[in-house]
Amino acid sequence: MASVRPAKNSVAQGDGRSRRGGQSMKWLKRMRILVILSPAMILALAGCSGAPVDKTLQAEELLGTAGFRLKMADTQAKVERIRRIPQKQVVRGLVKGQEVYVWADAAGCRCYYAGTRKNYEQLVQIQQENQSQHRINLYDAQGNDPLWGDGADWEDALLGGS
Repeated sequence: MASVRPAKNSVAQGDGRSRRGGQSMKWLKRMRILVILSPAMILALAGCSGAPVDKTLQAEELLGTAGFRLKMADTQAKVERIRRIPQKQVVRGLVKGQEVYVWADAAGCRCYYAGTRKNYEQLVQIQQENQSQHRINLYDAQGNDPLWGDGADWEDALLGGS
């Protein structure tokens, strides 16, 4: 007589294969969502960083706008001379009894900017105006932000208005 084997039922046997199958499907769904959303999140975060800022270029533009004169260190002796000056900052000095302001970049452009007290005062004024404009732009952005709203809702809740 041939023996009859009972059919294997994974649920009846309790080996957990069907439960694992369900878990693997959930895992696959989660991975699929992760794969779809990852590039979007990366792009969103990269967009928040904005364009890279070249501080040296910004400084050179400000110096030129304030009237500082660009001078190239075209000989090794001039390069050595401007290396002794604190780099990428405006410093005050006296040359032949005259007050001068110098900004040097020996490693980058191998140049320096030279100006008078009037140029330096103009530079400070431009920097202050830029900072003020930046603050205004920030406040304006908050005012136009839908999350800030018109202010009435939170003001009423906070101040007990009607």
